[in-house]
Amino acid sequence: MDFLLGGCAATCAGFFSNPFDVIKTRQQLHGELLQRTSGAPGTTNTTTTPASNPYSSVVRSFRSILRSEGVLGLQKGLVSALAFQFAMNSVRLGIYQTAENCEWTRGASPAGTLLRSIGWGGLSGVIGSTVACPFYMVKTQIQARSHGKYAVGYQHRHTGTLAALTGIYRERGIRGLWRGYPGIVTRTAVGSSAQLATFSTCKDLFGQFEWARDSVAVNAFAASMVSGFFTCVFMSPFDVIATRLFNQGVDANGRGLLYRSVADCFTKTLRTEGLHGLYKGFVPNYWRIAPHTILNLTFWDQFKEWRDLYYGY
Repeated sequence: MDFLLGGCAATCAGFFSNPFDVIKTRQQLHGELLQRTSGAPGTTNTTTTPASNPYSSVVRSFRSILRSEGVLGLQKGLVSALAFQFAMNSVRLGIYQTAENCEWTRGASPAGTLLRSIGWGGLSGVIGSTVACPFYMVKTQIQARSHGKYAVGYQHRHTGTLAALTGIYRERGIRGLWRGYPGIVTRTAVGSSAQLATFSTCKDLFGQFEWARDSVAVNAFAASMVSGFFTCVFMSPFDVIATRLFNQGVDANGRGLLYRSVADCFTKTLRTEGLHGLYKGFVPNYWRIAPHTILNLTFWDQFKEWRDLYYGY
């Protein structure tokens, strides 16, 4: 039941956060491996100016997508995004809840509890992302697809989630569905550790106050706000790397055209785009992560309370 509740909570949250996920993906891929210079005559590999960048801000991104693709463009990749959220979080939150039920996340001191929570959060994230990896790849590739000046990164020609999964399988086999796997494992391990550890710690901390004890939803909402911030700060660089690894084109042997590994992507991005490149899309990523964390973990806690009332736990 804990596994099912975790997946349902994440799916509910994913519907509301997907537009920011689309914007985040576009910003992370715009100007990929282009140096941040003024574009003086004689220079190469220079980024476009903010005025010519259709994704230079969240507001401009919204306008660009609405202008080029309409309202439905903001929910691009929704099916694969929700499939990813359900598959990943049913496993991730289910494992973490099981660890909490067995008190494996509890240490002899607050510091020990935090470390155990980080460890179980990371482990559950790794297992969850392993299961859901193909959906994340398809989601990224569909969200990146546009046309003309609005196109960013490599343009895959998927017509839908099922068509993408079957097409990749026919062309690359089962290994093709897990291409870029190290990127999402790193991303999710860091993000899950930060999210679940800070959420559990903040819930315990806020639980000392009467306003939090009176309402499960209020306590979960407050803990989620703090958790979302820390998750975004720690996870954003790895999120950029995962997006680029999954979206890059491949050669005839199935090898990436731009990056060989997580370390290679990290090094090339840092060298050509600087630290800014590793935090591209930070603002929409926060507006995706914070509401998603709030909705996901609040739904999760509320679903568990309803389950306990129904079954009389």
